[in-house]
Amino acid sequence: MKKKLFRIGLGVMLLGALAIGTNCSRESLGFGKKDGSVFSGTIETREIRVGSKVGGRVEAVLAQEGQEVTAGQPLVRFDVAELQTQQAQAQARIEQQQARLEKLLHGARPEEKAQARAATETARASLDAVKNWPRPEEIEQARASLAAAEADLKNAEAAFERTKQLRSTGDISQQEFDAGKFRLENLRARRDAEKKKLELLLNGSRKEDIRAAEEKLRQAQEAEHLVQAGPRSEEIADARAQLAEAQARLEQIKVQLAEGEVKAPAAATVEVLSVRPGDLLIPNQSIARLLEKDQIFVRVYIPEPQLGLVKVGQKARIKVDSFADRTFDGVIEQINTQGEFTPRNIQSRDERNHQVFGVKIRIDNREGKLKAGMAADVTLEK
Repeated sequence: MKKKLFRIGLGVMLLGALAIGTNCSRESLGFGKKDGSVFSGTIETREIRVGSKVGGRVEAVLAQEGQEVTAGQPLVRFDVAELQTQQAQAQARIEQQQARLEKLLHGARPEEKAQARAATETARASLDAVKNWPRPEEIEQARASLAAAEADLKNAEAAFERTKQLRSTGDISQQEFDAGKFRLENLRARRDAEKKKLELLLNGSRKEDIRAAEEKLRQAQEAEHLVQAGPRSEEIADARAQLAEAQARLEQIKVQLAEGEVKAPAAATVEVLSVRPGDLLIPNQSIARLLEKDQIFVRVYIPEPQLGLVKVGQKARIKVDSFADRTFDGVIEQINTQGEFTPRNIQSRDERNHQVFGVKIRIDNREGKLKAGMAADVTLEK
């Protein structure tokens, strides 16, 4: 009997201890107290991890850990000398493409059109000259030149015969004989040249010369037509596309230059900034971790039976141990749409009280007194 009573007593004690433990667990979450509208939680703040898309060598560190920074304030600056050179090249490329496009849009200048017409007329005149060559006057002149050369040759031949006779009798020197012979040979060569010239004139222009002159005229006419017609629409479209590509390249470089200076996206406190001048960082690497000043909140957990008593926009009062004599204002910003259990296993319908929903309460922290990690008690106003 004593053993039986001992076992019963031990069981009662274990059940009591379990109840106390469960009650403590629930109170640690902020429910199960006498005042069901008071909940416990921990103050949190939203973190921002900033970095650069381009990376590179750190030129200067413009902030330090623990410093409060404003939105847009530079934190780290990279060496962007190479990007600045590329920017200058891209700008020059844009100016080049703009000049090309304007030239195509305006078409040929009047003097260029006149020059093209003159080239065509010159080629046409050259073709006419080749087809009509030689002129009758040139032929007559060639005949006269041949007749004069033949006459001079006959006189020279007669004179040379006398020279040979005088040389055979020794009346003239060998030098005089050689001079007469040389003159005769020169006149004979002149006669042959004049004869060939006349034959060439009588045959007229060669077919290949006529074809070459015709091809030159055709090319000149096509060149003039292109100048008069102006650029094709495809050429203008290509010039526009080339200009747009150059402009896009410049904008891309400007974006990269902007990434050469890492700035704070919002008012925050620099929590971690471990880079130093000279560090070489890869693109998209996290450089600093910031804590937003105006994004501080406390998260509490509301039991399912009390969930109907809370709503987004509902006001709350927050107290922390560091400022026990003060109350901070807050407002419910978010209520989780999915619940969770604590403990994990549900044994009965009564234990639905263990199912909770996370509630995020934004805190008015304009004075900057509250810090992430502080324990807080939250009282929800009805």
